[in-house]
Amino acid sequence: MRRYFIFATAALGILMYSTDATAVAVAFPSFIKELGSNILWSGWTISIYYIGVTMTTPIAGNLSDTLGRKKVFLISLALFTLSSLACGLAPNIYVLVACRLLQGMGGASFLPTASGIVSDHFPESRATAIGLFSSIFNIGNIIGPNLGGWIVSRFSWRYIFYINLPIGLLLTGMILLLLKDSKVSSQSRVDLGGALLLAGTLLFIMFGLNVIGDSLSVPAALLAALFVTSGLCLAILFLRHEKGTSQPIIDLSLLRSRPFLASNLLNTVMGAGFFGLYAFMPLYVTSVHKLSTLMSGVIMTPRSIGLIPASVVTSFLLRRWGYRRPIAWGLSTAGCAVVLLTPGFPFWGMCAANLGTIGLLSVLILASGVGAGIANPGANNACIELMPEKVATIMGLRGMFRTIGGAAGIFIITFILHLSSSPVTGFKITFISFGLALLFAIPLVLMVPDGRSEGT
Repeated sequence: MRRYFIFATAALGILMYSTDATAVAVAFPSFIKELGSNILWSGWTISIYYIGVTMTTPIAGNLSDTLGRKKVFLISLALFTLSSLACGLAPNIYVLVACRLLQGMGGASFLPTASGIVSDHFPESRATAIGLFSSIFNIGNIIGPNLGGWIVSRFSWRYIFYINLPIGLLLTGMILLLLKDSKVSSQSRVDLGGALLLAGTLLFIMFGLNVIGDSLSVPAALLAALFVTSGLCLAILFLRHEKGTSQPIIDLSLLRSRPFLASNLLNTVMGAGFFGLYAFMPLYVTSVHKLSTLMSGVIMTPRSIGLIPASVVTSFLLRRWGYRRPIAWGLSTAGCAVVLLTPGFPFWGMCAANLGTIGLLSVLILASGVGAGIANPGANNACIELMPEKVATIMGLRGMFRTIGGAAGIFIITFILHLSSSPVTGFKITFISFGLALLFAIPLVLMVPDGRSEGT
């Protein structure tokens, strides 16, 4: 019975992490109003979170092996909980952005550490137990926007972060009571230098673009050039570092494989189109379609409702369909749905008259979720097909590329919206650009493994 309580504890940590990540998107418009910020800096509250995740995820597994799962889970939980409190108390957008970085770093360790804990306690059904975490993530994706919309509409955006405090304290007590110190490996190495260089590369390049977007002046241009140049220099140092370390975050030899590179380019585009774009859906429906804050959270639910069954069905049919066809079908469906979300698209008036604005938005968001659900299983498995003996490494890289895509997508969208004359114009450019990006990524599918069983 004790191990089931341990599973429930790990699952609650995953649920808190996934719920918080999606709830913040609903609060995004409130950051702009209440903290007196522009959309460019407010966008950092989401993109910096992904950078924190990108920075921490590749080393979280090794830290768990080196320090022990109980210690790493407690440290991660403490960092996530305390940074949540700091986010809620943030007096301005700059403090909030810094605290969100810490929150992303804390939350990123939950999944690998929780997976390790469950693997230790359910060795006979490891795959099933770990597989259930995917369902928990999807449940969090449904709860997050709805809970966030209700909290923001009834109370304040600050309570989205405060709600993590009692959950964090409960989890801490359960971990101290239930978990024993696990065996640690003295042989594991943590590529902390690689993680810092990768995070620095992303931060400096994004800061440079942020500066030029904030002010079109000669001093701003010079400062932006300095930031971008520094980011490129860090990228070169990162690549040199990865070549010389025995436990690299990115095994550069893998990148020489064209199918592997194509698969992860797909993962990056999908991260931008599936994660980055939908972080702005609450802002879109409140600023363009004038829906309420509560409805801006509810309107996200059809996406998860479409994604979950589509993903399950596709997973069972991968052996028959292979990887290429569902990826292409999913990208086509999601890309078309995103383009059709464009405000002022020719069919909008007629369809909105029949379905209503909320009904039409729900149908298109549902379609985009179905597309993501069809594409994800094939994209998740395509890289593993190439090197099944390096499953853990491949899975970590896949997640990292998607997270980088999400962070980049969020930043690009904030940049577009900041420079646009109105929200309608900004979202027109955004939806057309990101929809076409998903569609133009389809040729990459021809380079990934087919994955079909013989005779199908």
